[in-house]
Amino acid sequence: MDTRYAYITGRVRALEARLLDKLKIERMIAAPSAKASLSELEETDYGPYASQLKEINNFEDLLYDELKRLYSFIDKGSLDKELTDLFRLRYDFHNLKVFLKNKFKEKPLPLEKLPLIDLGTIEPRKVGEAKEFLQIQKETTRAFEEKKNPQDIDIILDKEYYRLCVEKAEESENGFVIDLFHTEIDLINIKTFFRCRTLKRDKNFFSKVLIGEGSLTKRLFLEFYEKEESAFLRKLSFTSYAKVIIGYEKEGLKGLELSCDNFFLEYIKKTKFITAGLEVLIAYLIAKENEINLLRSVLTGKINEIPAQMIRERLRETFV
Repeated sequence: MDTRYAYITGRVRALEARLLDKLKIERMIAAPSAKASLSELEETDYGPYASQLKEINNFEDLLYDELKRLYSFIDKGSLDKELTDLFRLRYDFHNLKVFLKNKFKEKPLPLEKLPLIDLGTIEPRKVGEAKEFLQIQKETTRAFEEKKNPQDIDIILDKEYYRLCVEKAEESENGFVIDLFHTEIDLINIKTFFRCRTLKRDKNFFSKVLIGEGSLTKRLFLEFYEKEESAFLRKLSFTSYAKVIIGYEKEGLKGLELSCDNFFLEYIKKTKFITAGLEVLIAYLIAKENEINLLRSVLTGKINEIPAQMIRERLRETFV
């Protein structure tokens, strides 16, 4: 227990109780229209903001503003900003991807027209000038100029992001944060393993897109890549990821995606038993982002008149 976080843990517990539960999400799905679905949020923390939304198709503005409020709360409550900033860093890397892909276009767009996200640690339009990204920009530029493949930008920057996260987590010696990023990397690599095999990508390509090692080693993935699928499934069944493969066996890649999301959420639910600590704050951040993604899926489905059952089948679990 980290008593420095006693006060903020109390606040988080109160906020956790106000997170949307399965019943509320179900009511949104069952609502007769997208507008009626949105109105289900009136008595929640989203209510005052949802009522000001003039056009349902602009619901992304509502979710974006909620993310801003979330990160403001996290910043104020964190006594270990070098760790909580790792979650903002994701948006810096998103912006860097957008910046570099635009840079390599024949007719680049002006910065103000790029889909940059103002949630990172660096002002979005200045991400291309940031000293900490100059070296990775050089490496990414060199790789792109070799094959002119925009996918190389994503591959290099994703690897660099997780390398930095694991490095910072290990420096902090915070076991929860270390395990969290190791788990996230493992789940990404498991999904990549099955996607690449489905697309019949060769072993060299798979090795190229594998992210740095989590608790499952890169060697393990490469050892099984060209073997029978059942051999790798059997291997995973003896690891902590045994539940993940059930989704794949039932519904293929779609089921795998959902089971990986739910597995990660179950991991952070362990923090409910922690009396006080940074873990509680980070878990709330992830839980709230998960909720925002749930709302995005439901509202997108309702706007596009996707059948309710189909929306249900695609949704991850809630934190509460």
